[in-house]
Amino acid sequence: MFARNVSIRLKPGKLNEFTRTFDKEVLSILRKQPGFRDEIIFTSPGETELTAISLWDSKAEADAYNASAYPKVLQAVHAMLDGTPKVHNLNVTSSTMQHAGSGSGKAASASSATAARGGEMPSTTENKEIARRFMEECWNQGDKRAMRDLIADNCRYHDPVFPGVENLPQHIASCRAGFPDLRFTIEDMIGERNEVVVHWTAHGTHKGPFLGLQPTNRTCNVSGTSISRIDGGKVVEHWADWNVMTLMEQLGVSAPSKAEEKVSARK
Repeated sequence: MFARNVSIRLKPGKLNEFTRTFDKEVLSILRKQPGFRDEIIFTSPGETELTAISLWDSKAEADAYNASAYPKVLQAVHAMLDGTPKVHNLNVTSSTMQHAGSGSGKAASASSATAARGGEMPSTTENKEIARRFMEECWNQGDKRAMRDLIADNCRYHDPVFPGVENLPQHIASCRAGFPDLRFTIEDMIGERNEVVVHWTAHGTHKGPFLGLQPTNRTCNVSGTSISRIDGGKVVEHWADWNVMTLMEQLGVSAPSKAEEKVSARK
């Protein structure tokens, strides 16, 4: 195993912005890299000095990331940096991750961590992270690899607007085809046992067919609530509740239309 130790200096007052950018942009880049295992970031009391340590299966894979994707990471956080980060490469002599193993080259999943702890239920924090990634990587980015990692093959989906959905990844792709810039923002998140409740706001531009309506090029905002039931590190059941008529009004549908009739017929 191999480690990259990156020393980072931030401009004053930029820690929160850096953290948001890391969660939304940098993590998605890292998770696509062959051999990537995990990233840990330490912050000094003054919140301007950071140490970021990433773990890799091999030096060759870490070097490949450094040459290809690392410049994209620097570009994403450039506005927050005070100077150029310093990178130190290290060989890992001992780590529990070396014994856990992961053929996919990614950090161990929540289910793997559960097995290592002797069968404990995943923590609320782990489940909330899965729910956050489900929203960010699956819905916002349309990442097919993330869908395979985060959505169970037999996941059950419940939405009064879309009854009978049997393939959630295909449904996500269909929604994103209607609204290519679709973006969900998590307003609040509550975890209890193996379920996570998310209150969200969605924003997007109607560029493709959706609910029987041809593209209007109108920008819309809707809010709703969803519940994800998580088992084995994956979403196994999902409920969504939102007001489709709010969307229809923003799309210019004021009287009963084919889209509304289609929704009503589904209920």
